[in-house]
Amino acid sequence: MTTEDLWRATLHDFNNLLAGLQGVLDLSDPRLPLDARNRMRLETTLGDGKTLIAMARALALGRHPDAGLAAWGEWKAGLEQRLESMAALFRCPIELVDAGADGTHWPAPLLQDWAAAFTRQILPWAAPGPLRVEASASPEAWTLTWVGDAPLPVALRPELPPDAPKNLPSLWLRDTGERLGLSILETPGGLVVRMERPAAS
Repeated sequence: MTTEDLWRATLHDFNNLLAGLQGVLDLSDPRLPLDARNRMRLETTLGDGKTLIAMARALALGRHPDAGLAAWGEWKAGLEQRLESMAALFRCPIELVDAGADGTHWPAPLLQDWAAAFTRQILPWAAPGPLRVEASASPEAWTLTWVGDAPLPVALRPELPPDAPKNLPSLWLRDTGERLGLSILETPGGLVVRMERPAAS
C-alpha cells in the first residue's frame, strides 16, 4: 500500500459516505422527523464514518488499540454490539455462536474490529441470512468460521489481482490481518479465520 493508495481510498470512501447521508435526506420528508428506518440508516452511516476515520488513522500512523484479552462473554457482547447496526441495515440476522469458545479469553479489541469489518464485506452475499458465525478456541488458536458460501473478499486473497479494490476497509482488513497473523481459508463449510495463540496464554 502506498501513500497515494491511502489518499485515493480515503477520498473515495468519504465521497460515498456523504452520498449515503444525502440519500437519507432525499428519502425523508423534510417537514417531518426522521422515521425509525431512516434514523437507523443515518446513525449507521455516521458510525461508518467514525470507523473509516479510525481505519485511515491506523493505516497512516500505525496507531492501533492496545491489545488485551477479554472473557468470551464480554468479547461476544462487544462483537455483537458492532454487528447490530449492519445486521439491521442489510436486514440479515447475524448469529454469533459458541462452538467451543467459552472458558477462555479472546483478543480485544482489534480482533473484534477485524471480525466486524470482515462481516460487513460478506453480508451482501449472506443476505437475507441469517449469517452464522461460529467461534471456537483450542490451546493453539482462536478460530472464527463464517458459515455459508460467501466468497473470500478479493482484497484478502493471497495474491492480489490488478483490479483488487483499494477502499479503506479492504486496505485495513489486509494490513490488520497481517498484523494479527490471521490465516484465512475457504472451505466447503465457510470462511475460516484462525489466529495463533501465544504459547503462554
